[in-house]
Amino acid sequence: MLYCRYGKNIEAVGKYAGQKAENTRINVLLDSIRNLMANMKPGAEQAMNVLEIEEHDREI
Repeated sequence: MLYCRYGKNIEAVGKYAGQKAENTRINVLLDSIRNLMANMKPGAEQAMNVLEIEEHDREI
């Protein structure tokens, strides 16, 4: 395992950063879908089509 100068586990920090980035990405997608649905009144499927959301993200 790699350790930084303060003894923190670099791998754990990297894993946390990756999870945080993925959570942020998903939240941005959800906010975009909500905003589109609120402003233009399409259904969820139509909103995801307009935003070109990929299938693996639609399952979330």
